[in-house]
Amino acid sequence: MAVSQGGGSSLLLMGCESGGRRWLWFIAWVFPGACFAVSISALAIFALPLGILAALALRRRSGGGEALGLLAGVGIVTAVLGSIHLHYQACSASGGSLVLQVGQTSVGSSCGGVDGVSWLIVGVVLTAAAAILYLLASRGSSGNRPAIPPIAG
Repeated sequence: MAVSQGGGSSLLLMGCESGGRRWLWFIAWVFPGACFAVSISALAIFALPLGILAALALRRRSGGGEALGLLAGVGIVTAVLGSIHLHYQACSASGGSLVLQVGQTSVGSSCGGVDGVSWLIVGVVLTAAAAILYLLASRGSSGNRPAIPPIAG
């Protein structure tokens, strides 16, 4: 479904036949991107092969701008990691000591780790950039991308 505007230009809506299906391919590319992002951790033995297989399978079915979903997948994982670490507190650079009260055996707070706000910002920027770049790349496309087959039920 396209909405015609004054100068003969058309606005492609996300719910239309070809535009919606292309967005689904973009979203499908998010999975291998997320796998590649997770593969820098100890989970690489599981995530990297899944990401490679998914990317190869998707490359056969869709190509071009939809592969920008890889960047969105990396951005989503980065944003999630940032949101998990929003409680980050920097450790004191002065090297001061902590004095415990009588009977106190530990301190209820911790410091160090990853600055969650920075990672969250980077993740949101990566995800938004991927979506914007995909919109720009698909603006002039003719819609000759392969369609996602219907789910047999």
